[in-house]
Amino acid sequence: MASPAFVRLGPSSAALSQQLDEADAGPYLDEVEFTCAQVPQQFGSGSPIWLWLGSNNNKGVPTDWAQGIRGYGICRSNERVEGSKEYEIVIGDVFLLPRSVSKMELLQASPETYARELAEAAIIGLNNYSSQVVQILSDNEFAVIGAMIGDMMPEVSEELRKRIPGSSGIKLIARPEDDGGSAAASAEAEEPELPPYETDLPEEDPILREVRHLIEDDNWGGVLLQGAPATGKSWYARQIAIKMTGGDRRRMREVQFHPSYQYEDFVEGYVPKGSTGFTLRDKHLLEMVEVANSTDGPVVLVIDEFSRTDPARVLGETMTYMEGSLRGVEFRLPSGRRISIPKNLVFLATMNPDDRSVDEIDDAMERRWAKIHLKPDVDKLRTFLEGNGVSGQMLGAVIEFFLALQEHVEIGHAFFRTVKDQASLVRLWERQLQYVVKKRFRFDADAQGEIGVLWARCISQAIGDTEPAAPVDGA
Repeated sequence: MASPAFVRLGPSSAALSQQLDEADAGPYLDEVEFTCAQVPQQFGSGSPIWLWLGSNNNKGVPTDWAQGIRGYGICRSNERVEGSKEYEIVIGDVFLLPRSVSKMELLQASPETYARELAEAAIIGLNNYSSQVVQILSDNEFAVIGAMIGDMMPEVSEELRKRIPGSSGIKLIARPEDDGGSAAASAEAEEPELPPYETDLPEEDPILREVRHLIEDDNWGGVLLQGAPATGKSWYARQIAIKMTGGDRRRMREVQFHPSYQYEDFVEGYVPKGSTGFTLRDKHLLEMVEVANSTDGPVVLVIDEFSRTDPARVLGETMTYMEGSLRGVEFRLPSGRRISIPKNLVFLATMNPDDRSVDEIDDAMERRWAKIHLKPDVDKLRTFLEGNGVSGQMLGAVIEFFLALQEHVEIGHAFFRTVKDQASLVRLWERQLQYVVKKRFRFDADAQGEIGVLWARCISQAIGDTEPAAPVDGA
């Protein structure tokens, strides 16, 4: 019962419109009272409103006052007049703007914001011809109007932010020809610009070089980093993204697939517009397409846990056009929009090839990705251990155990990154590794027993026992 709305004063409120037009900007001490019919059920006491000064003739003849948004207020009461179809409405806490703001001014201030957020709004929308006095807005539409007016009229921006809390979080999209004084620049100025991401990944790193070759030389649509858990897939994907974009936060994005992930989460989908329905929104892929179209440098989209959903379902028709040979080719989305995937949009993904869901990835999806397999790396393990101060017989024991494990199951080096002493080594086994082993060999008691012997030997050597410890029962 308290949805935001437009209140449009029409022919029967001509005197009131004239009075409001002539009033000074700022708080308006009188309440605004009028009667009207056909009041939406969602409108009532507590509804925030934009006050619109409309026409007094309905024939397109100019009025003595400037038509448009004159101010902000709150509905104090909305009561049916006894024996009538009319409602008596009282608006209080009115704040008048320095001047009325027209529909055309909103459109010109930020065409892209208007097109995305306000094109279907009441009163100011492209195809709104309703003559009702009270017309409902969504919470987002109401806040966007506040943000746009605040940007156009800096002298009242602080007051509007106080009265419309949601408006402070709205990011306006600048006109292409705008300079640093544009709406977007103004919005961005409210938050300090974050520094670029940094990475120590060297240019000569073999994985980085291979990814560059596959993308730049071989024209692959995307690169899939595969490997057992803790082999550094997610770390590498992020570091490569930072390296390729120079750490520019705008030019890189990371998403993670999961079992309930859908096309509507990744490409485009409809989202609620408050109480007035749904609107179509770009999601991660289309947003990064837009970024890539605005720059010549690489733009990287990282997809972690690629196989935890059905990638073909999530990517839809974009799966075909991510292929290197089809970059820049226009195609149609289910919504009817036409787009193309630019060549400078790089797809990086990570996947554990032993996940059960990997078998469900179809051939058409697989053949569009070049694969790099990341293996457990004893050199990286040694770096972790030495960096943590592990040395001597314990260092040798852990490395020997790690290498022996690989004969049974691939165990990533990153599992050992926190090992610094005997206690942390025991915790690693008891809280993680033994569960990995039991799951992998749940039907193979002999393999569990052999790995249990390896662990017992490792811990004995680490503490310097001359007699090996008893093997762990069932790993």
